[in-house]
Amino acid sequence: MAALLSVWIALGALVTALLVVFTNLSGKETVLTLLPYTIALSATFAAAALWAHRRKPAAEEGIAGQRLQAFAAICLNALTFAVLLFWLHGLLKGLAGLALEGVFLALIYWLYTRILVPDK
Repeated sequence: MAALLSVWIALGALVTALLVVFTNLSGKETVLTLLPYTIALSATFAAAALWAHRRKPAAEEGIAGQRLQAFAAICLNALTFAVLLFWLHGLLKGLAGLALEGVFLALIYWLYTRILVPDK
């Protein structure tokens, strides 16, 4: 359930970020203050789902789907973060931040697949 909830929260954060970037609505400061916490909540639920199933084989019923949902939530959160980076900091600093985020996520994925997921 945590994986599914994380995907929906991540999707809501992405839609909210796109609305903030591409509309002239008021109250953007409040939204920009709360949006990183929303992204963090979604990532926490995704990480909790991955952690709960870290030793279970992918062939077990429902495990592969929940892992996929958790990874989808993490990808949506990364996309939302990238949209906000480019909008707030411009192209050059946005690309630098995106590269840093990509290296960090690659490291975390490498650690996850080598340490937490059982050998095949």
